[in-house]
Order: sequence, then structure tokens, then C-alpha cells
Amino acid sequence: MTVSFAQAQSKGDVRLQLGGDFGFDSEAFGLNFGGEYLITDKISAAPNFTIYFPEVGNSSTLNIDARYYFTKDILQWYGLLGFTNNWWSNDAISTGQVKGSRPGANIGLGGVLKFTDNLAFNPELKYEARNGAQAVFRFGLVYFLP
Repeated sequence: MTVSFAQAQSKGDVRLQLGGDFGFDSEAFGLNFGGEYLITDKISAAPNFTIYFPEVGNSSTLNIDARYYFTKDILQWYGLLGFTNNWWSNDAISTGQVKGSRPGANIGLGGVLKFTDNLAFNPELKYEARNGAQAVFRFGLVYFLP
């Protein structure tokens, strides 16, 4: 079992992720769905989508991130850089429905900690640089497709 645990990521690997996000400035929790495709052994594309549950209105965010892996094997640390777009709407009696979109950039760090051959934890902290910028913490469960 130790030998299979020690397998490093490799070009062409695909991973699926489900987790939770917390936006520090908005103080909103969200449900995150994502995927990852390893373009090389160290570089991947990782799009994900979050549906937030704010106290008032609706909010969602699309992230398209590129990850660079610094380590391999059971614990895989990475840096990320990418694009973010946040959509929001708010229904208020006094102003009616107000909608908006805020594009920007992501920068952050994360890790993938394998605990079985096909499952891992994925903590991530990133900064969404946009109008209404905020730091976001994500904790997810990753499934490695065979």
C-alpha cells in the first residue's frame, strides 16, 4: 500500500473536488465544485465554481486557476494564479433588484494531502484581487480519477 501511496502526479491526471469556501470580507460560506487537469507533471488547470449563501441576495464565483506544484507524492504543495469572476444580486424593497459582476485575478497557495490512493484533502488560501477584493479559504475533498 505504501508504494501506491507514493505515486506522484503525472501529466494527464484528472481530479474532481467538492468542498466549502469562506470569504473573509463578505463573511459568506459557499459550496465549491471543481476539477483539475495536469498539463505537465508540475502545471495544472483547475477551474472551479462556488455558490455562496450570503445573508441577503445571491452570489457565485467562477475561478479558472493555473497551479504550479512545488512538491510531489503524498503531500503536494502548490502556488496558483488565475482569473476570477463574481456575480451577485440583491433584492431590496427600496431599490428593487440590483445585479453585478466583478472580474479580477487570483493568487494563492494550497496543498493536496493524499490519505488513500484516490482521495485527498485540499486546503487553499487565495486572494481575489477585484473590486470588492477578499481573501478566501477553501477546504475540499479531492477524488483522483483512475
